[in-house]
Amino acid sequence: MTTKKSLLLFLLTLVFAASAAAQAGGSKAGGASFPGVSKAQMDQLLAAKKVTAIALPTWLPTGFKVEKVHSKLGRGVAIHEREFIVVYSRKLENGKTQRFALEAGFDGLGDLMYDGAKTITSSLGKIHLYYEPKDPDTDGQKLKNYVMTEWFNAGKTAFHYIGFYGSEEKDDPDMAMISLADTEKILRSLKRL
Repeated sequence: MTTKKSLLLFLLTLVFAASAAAQAGGSKAGGASFPGVSKAQMDQLLAAKKVTAIALPTWLPTGFKVEKVHSKLGRGVAIHEREFIVVYSRKLENGKTQRFALEAGFDGLGDLMYDGAKTITSSLGKIHLYYEPKDPDTDGQKLKNYVMTEWFNAGKTAFHYIGFYGSEEKDDPDMAMISLADTEKILRSLKRL
């Protein structure tokens, strides 16, 4: 009898562990898994998908989760007032925050003024990444804590990646950069929702 109880307890533990791992891992849509997205956030993203295409990463560094989804879309919203942004973040052991965002653009899109973009290939096509580029306004000194891509398309919607999102100051002591290697992996993993 003890062996049967132990086996039952073991099986129940496995079921609960698998359930918890599935919840922590993220949500699935269209056959792809999108880590760090809660079920409520996925519902919000799927509602926005009815209005615009959405790009999301299928790989995230450990600990990253969607912090917020900001959506101002729809027929009643003028094109120059439309907004859509998904913000991801994680807290590091040293207390600093790492944060990035994927932002849609609907009007007045332009190119960045920097040279030396690194080209990343993703399922959405080529993405041009500027990771601490040389600043032409400061005689080519590295632009500290600056990470951004040129606009890239997910369907008919343009997006860009902002790698040091949410800080007005480039020397914010509470923020930390995401490594270039992890930034590239995030971008390579992008898929359309």
